[in-house]
Amino acid sequence: MRPVLFEIYSVPFFAYRTLLALAFVVCTLLMVRASRTRPGGIEVSPMLGIWAMFGSLVGAHGFFIVQYGDVRDVWRAFFVWEGGLVFYGGLFGGLLATALYLKFCKVPFLNAADSAGPYLAIGEAIARIGCLLNGCCWGAICNLPWAMTFPADSPAFAQQVADHNLSRTATHSLPVHPTQIYMVIGLLIISAVLHRALFRERPAGLIFFGYVFLYGVLRFLVELVRGDSARSVLGLTVSGAISAAFVVLGIAASAYTVRKARSWSE
Repeated sequence: MRPVLFEIYSVPFFAYRTLLALAFVVCTLLMVRASRTRPGGIEVSPMLGIWAMFGSLVGAHGFFIVQYGDVRDVWRAFFVWEGGLVFYGGLFGGLLATALYLKFCKVPFLNAADSAGPYLAIGEAIARIGCLLNGCCWGAICNLPWAMTFPADSPAFAQQVADHNLSRTATHSLPVHPTQIYMVIGLLIISAVLHRALFRERPAGLIFFGYVFLYGVLRFLVELVRGDSARSVLGLTVSGAISAAFVVLGIAASAYTVRKARSWSE
C-alpha cells in the first residue's frame, strides 16, 4: 500500500489519482491509433479523451454519492476533488459525454466504441493498480496462499476492526482476497481478446458489446469476493447486480448485432 506515489518539490502525487490520469491518457492514445488503422475505423480526435475524462469523473462521483451518501447531494457530482468514485458511474458518465461529443462531430458512436473496447480494459487495469496502492476495493477475508494483508492504517484494517474481526492492537489486517489483482489480470486478458478481434472485419458494435459481456462476467465474479461493499441487492453488491445486467445486455446486444448484419448481407 502506497497512497502517495511520489513527491515533487513537496507536492504529493497520489497513487490512485496519478494512475487514473495515466489510464485516460493511455486509453485515449491507443484508441485513437487503433481507430485510424483497424478495418472500418475512422478518424477520431484525441479531444474525445477529454470529454470521456470529464464525463467519467462526474458520473463516478455522482454514483458514489447516490450509493453511499444522500441522493439529495447528487448535485455535488461536479465536485470531483472531494473524492469517492465508482467505476460503473464513471463508465456511464464517460459513455454519455463521448456520445454527445461524437454526435456533435458526426462520428458513428458504435464505430468509435469498438475502437475503445480493448483499451477501456487496459485503462481500468492501470486504475486498479492505483486501487491496490491506495488500499481501496479490497477483498473478503480468506486463507488462500495468495491472500494479502494491509497495514494498520488501511481501510481494510479499519473495517475489520469495526466488524469485530480484528483487534485494534493488531499490526496488519487479516488476509483478504487480492481483488485488485484479480481485476488487473482479468482486464488484461479481456483487452488481449478484444484487441485480436478488433483488427478483423466485424459488425459495428460487436467489439464494444463483447467488452460489456466480458467485463460483466469478470466484475460479477470478483464482486462475489469483495469485502468493502454491502450485499444489498438480492445478496449481491450494487456493482455485482449491475455486472449481472451487463452480462445479459452484452449477450443480447451481440446477438442482435450479428443477426442484423446477417440480414443485411442476405
